[in-house]
Amino acid sequence: MRKNHNKLYYGKFRHKTEFRIPGSLMFYPTTDEHLLKIKKDYPDAPDMNYLADFIMKNRKLLKFRFQDKKAIFYSDYNKSLELIDNFWDFWSGSETVDPKFKDLDKNTVGCIRLPHGKYKYQVYLKKEAQSIMSEADVNTLKNFMESNKDNYFITSRDVLGLLHSKNPFFTGGYFYVTEEKFLTPIFMMAQNAIEKVIKFRKVKNGSNKKTTR
Repeated sequence: MRKNHNKLYYGKFRHKTEFRIPGSLMFYPTTDEHLLKIKKDYPDAPDMNYLADFIMKNRKLLKFRFQDKKAIFYSDYNKSLELIDNFWDFWSGSETVDPKFKDLDKNTVGCIRLPHGKYKYQVYLKKEAQSIMSEADVNTLKNFMESNKDNYFITSRDVLGLLHSKNPFFTGGYFYVTEEKFLTPIFMMAQNAIEKVIKFRKVKNGSNKKTTR
């Protein structure tokens, strides 16, 4: 998660629980068919059987992913506790999103401090922006942002390359905007090239809780 702001995992879960599980990638693909095959092939492996059953029973109530020797679950408190109780020997740590962030919508991010101290919006450009915008459109956008530097801030090298014709292979990027009223001219010049706009909302004394063994 980002250093200065937070939001719910997958837009709905407050709890992230991690485990170190050797061979965790063998659970892929995580279809019921494959998990049932694991139970059949390893009848004397209680941990593997429990995890397979847990996923099949609760897959609609949580999100999860497996990496090399790592299993990560995103869930509510009760499911997180159930996993820790049953996989205590493998548990490596948990993170809990502060309740102050739970009511934020999909494109709103809670933060204790605004990015770079003042920017309330982050505008993402589509990876196809280079083909969507004409050279004249790009120059208009560049000139406008350069003449209003107090309200726009570009940190993405890809966006800088796009605006200065130094990046022939634009793959997407973003820039910051101070206030909502300064989004309007951006939409007028590049609406079809905008992928999404993230809004940052300040939350007082918000902080995540991290627990490790």
